[in-house]
Amino acid sequence: MEIVTVSEDNLQLFSNVLIEAAEWLSSIGKPMWKASDLSTQKLLEKYSIEEMKLCYENKSLLGVYIIQWLDPLFWPELKKDDSGYLHKLAVCREHSGKEYGRKLIQSAEQLCKERNIKWLRLNCGTYRQKLRNFYENAGFKMLDRVFVDNRDQIRYIKEIV
Repeated sequence: MEIVTVSEDNLQLFSNVLIEAAEWLSSIGKPMWKASDLSTQKLLEKYSIEEMKLCYENKSLLGVYIIQWLDPLFWPELKKDDSGYLHKLAVCREHSGKEYGRKLIQSAEQLCKERNIKWLRLNCGTYRQKLRNFYENAGFKMLDRVFVDNRDQIRYIKEIV
């Protein structure tokens, strides 16, 4: 898998994948992100462009995610570079159901290994059982339940081996 850090040239593509995922989730009655929060401008207000990743296989875009090296909102007790923090993981709709979500996670693990980081962490809505099952099947372990920013969340951790 080729992991490409987003640039000004492909930032709109990154945003489009997330918007497509948000709209699809809303269409099936499981809204997660507001499409209006996924514009290039809104993303850059919250994340650095270097944290945004596009993942390709055989020149085909499989999906996107954000990986941070500090997450003071959900993990305020940890220091920079203690862990990688995975956010906004989305598989392109044309590739859904083909195990690419797991491949995206593995690519994030590879980025952690390159930085000698031993843990990958994420948070997930407590009542999103299907998504939680996906993360647990990918090797994440539930750490605890937190209420952050008026959101009921499960914090997950995975050791990078």
